[in-house]
Amino acid sequence: MSASSKTIPILLTPLAVLLSQPLQANDSDVTERVERIAVTGSHIKRVNTENATPVYQLSAEDIAVSGKISLTEVLRDLTINAGNSYDEQYTSSFSAGSASIALRGLSPKNTLLLVNGQRVSNNGFALNTQDTFVDLNALPLSAVERIEVLKDGASAAYGSDAIAGVVNIILRKNYQDTELKLSAGNATEGGLAQYAAGFVSGFGDLLQDGYNLTASVDFLQRERLDASDRKLTSSGDFRHLPGGKLAGWSSQGGAFVHSAQNREAFENCPQGSAKRLWADFASPLAGDTCAFNAQAFNTLQPEITRRQFSVLGTVQLTDDLQGHAEVLYSNNSSAQIFGPPLSVGAGLRAYDQTSGTLVDIPVVLPVGHPDNPGTAPVPFEYTFFDIGPRLKNNQQQFSRILVGLDFSGEHWDWQLTALTSQSRQREYVDNFVNRYAFEKILADGSYRFTEGGNSADVIDALRLQTRRPGDYRIDSLNFSASRILAELPAGPLAFAAGVDLRREQMQAGTSYEVLSGTELRPAINLVDGKREVIAAFTEFTIPLLTDLTLTAAGRADHYDDFGSAFSPKIGAHYVLNEDWLLRASWSRGFRAPSLPEIANSNTVSYGAVIDPNDPITPGASRGFSQFRAGNPDLKAERSTNINAGVIWSFARHSSIGIDVFRIEQQDVIASDSAQFIINNPQLYPDRIRRDEQGRLQIITNQYRNQGVREVSGFDIDFTHRWQLAAGQQLNLSSVWSHLMGYKQSLVAEQPVINGAGTNQFGALPHWQSNTSLNWQYQDWQTTISADYTSSYQQKVATAASNPSLNSKVDSHVQFNAQLSYSGFANSVLALSVTNLTDRDPPFDPAAGSYYYDMTQYNARGRVVNLSLSYQI
Repeated sequence: MSASSKTIPILLTPLAVLLSQPLQANDSDVTERVERIAVTGSHIKRVNTENATPVYQLSAEDIAVSGKISLTEVLRDLTINAGNSYDEQYTSSFSAGSASIALRGLSPKNTLLLVNGQRVSNNGFALNTQDTFVDLNALPLSAVERIEVLKDGASAAYGSDAIAGVVNIILRKNYQDTELKLSAGNATEGGLAQYAAGFVSGFGDLLQDGYNLTASVDFLQRERLDASDRKLTSSGDFRHLPGGKLAGWSSQGGAFVHSAQNREAFENCPQGSAKRLWADFASPLAGDTCAFNAQAFNTLQPEITRRQFSVLGTVQLTDDLQGHAEVLYSNNSSAQIFGPPLSVGAGLRAYDQTSGTLVDIPVVLPVGHPDNPGTAPVPFEYTFFDIGPRLKNNQQQFSRILVGLDFSGEHWDWQLTALTSQSRQREYVDNFVNRYAFEKILADGSYRFTEGGNSADVIDALRLQTRRPGDYRIDSLNFSASRILAELPAGPLAFAAGVDLRREQMQAGTSYEVLSGTELRPAINLVDGKREVIAAFTEFTIPLLTDLTLTAAGRADHYDDFGSAFSPKIGAHYVLNEDWLLRASWSRGFRAPSLPEIANSNTVSYGAVIDPNDPITPGASRGFSQFRAGNPDLKAERSTNINAGVIWSFARHSSIGIDVFRIEQQDVIASDSAQFIINNPQLYPDRIRRDEQGRLQIITNQYRNQGVREVSGFDIDFTHRWQLAAGQQLNLSSVWSHLMGYKQSLVAEQPVINGAGTNQFGALPHWQSNTSLNWQYQDWQTTISADYTSSYQQKVATAASNPSLNSKVDSHVQFNAQLSYSGFANSVLALSVTNLTDRDPPFDPAAGSYYYDMTQYNARGRVVNLSLSYQI
């Protein structure tokens, strides 16, 4: 991110230019009209972008200087995109291969993402089975003109989801050049080759020709990176680190089990595993077990291929009326190792469509099986190494088609827009295990568990390939109009109003193999929901004094599933003089329950808790199956947002600003904490299911309105430019975000906990910053940037599960650099290095086999990228 980023609007002129005032007539008595532009968070077009709420802006130039090659990487660098924000590293997600943005740590469902001020379809699969979100990986980069990030609630303007803020991606309009950019890069350890190409071209001038057509194509391909490819994660043994465990190893390498207290390992461990002491896994069991290093089956970065396309056409129908159309399309794929070969044992289940639940599948060698010479059935555990690792491939087809009319008259501005947008997902999996083939080999002894060397036909019969579909669609029609109602002594009184009609539909299914009970250990997120929304809104800009402007807005939304919500907002900005500006706002917002939360949904997922009541290893981590269902009685989440700030422009190209924020959410929607349920079994006797030995098997859950969440903090933005000798220029930009509080309870009606500076509610460090220094001289330009994340407390359920309870996860600084030369004809050659010093992310024992928290960091190490841009 360069120092030229418009992090703070710089005040260079008196207040008069902030307001929509016509220019004075010239000598020929012809009045010129000042162009009014749209500002994110407002429906009133204006001459200047400044208003009562802070807007962070990134231009196409800023993006180019950053060296980023995807929109996901650009937005992930924002200091306010902190905590509970995921990209394609999250390979165990129900929405693997996707990426999202979560401002203020409030999860993606609380951040509204727009393209050219209009909504975009959510991903066809929900994040963590609950959160609906726009997949950043579906959107192009070459066509981006600028990105505006509104760091305040905006439900009064846009309705649901805009609680933490709004990200508005604005595409090029009236572009008249042609540019081709090619790049190639790789990591200096482990291999992560990536190739990218971007092409954007436009022709036609709206002013001279009356039309413009701009098209872009983006392509990105990157290799897969597994945990076994990096020295940091390859061993899977983190016991030399505070709180570290043998996290990357699995003890499910295969063992006969006569009872829960008496395990007898195979005399020879199956191929792919080896004997290890039970003590290595912090188990009180004596002796050894068959175990294996699972890091070879742990993908850190999936293999990706992205193809993105956009076309924007604009035609000047009359002097005041424009027609426009937009088409966005992307075809993306990601491939990864989902996990090790399937391990079977106690707790193995399959889906029963009749009851909508899971049924137990016995893992028992019957009498007469070649591997059971005894006279009684023998329970056992086994890992199917000969079938191979479980694989996933996610395919996405995303589209948005929009048509509209824009009128800009002397007094009235109005816009009519219709759009349809869809995200179509298909997840393909391979090397899962067929339940009926498994039951057959147990009955007829055709598969040998102790000797290996099984035939290819038997192994192939066990293999299972499935396909899971997911679709999300949004159709909308909206109209808005604004005008100047009167010229008051202090300036123009402006007004806007409009209506918004929208239909949303989500259908996330599962495979026939799951529904028929064929797939062993299935994960399910069934969603079938739709709704219609109608809304009306209004907004006023009221000049109280020459230097003081008040804004007031309100929006009423009606949803046919949960009901209605009204969202008001009041703000003011006060220009003390040419150098100082004060601003403040108060608003109410809401988030409608997502379709997975409120519609007909059924989820089966798997997790782990610290079980203090486990009869074998009390206080150790224990896996379980979780059932979770939608709740049609949910209320919408409501929020109260307060924002206040000051900007001092102490030089023509230099400024400093501070913005303080506070967000209070009521009726936060979540399922109950599984850990809290296990810690308090007397409160939930009907929601915990254990086996005959008393070991945890199943927890039932449901979404509900939990309680209150309060988030507070402040942002500091600083920019300064030096004009040096011989035409040199030096730009400094520094953005700091401080999270003071993140308070909520684990379960409704329980004590409130402050998660700021901990990972209690996801990793939420107190401080994050991005500082960059940019030097320009003739055809040369270089940028050095530093990304800083402060330390945070490691929080786990009990001290027994982590000896270093309350220890700190270390702070981290990553340096990035870019050097570019533009002395060639119409070309720019650039060398970018991400993570210049090749610094590893800090160890977090809560991250398990990943080593680090993926919402904050990645394990790519140093990545070098060379790019060439050519402009025709």
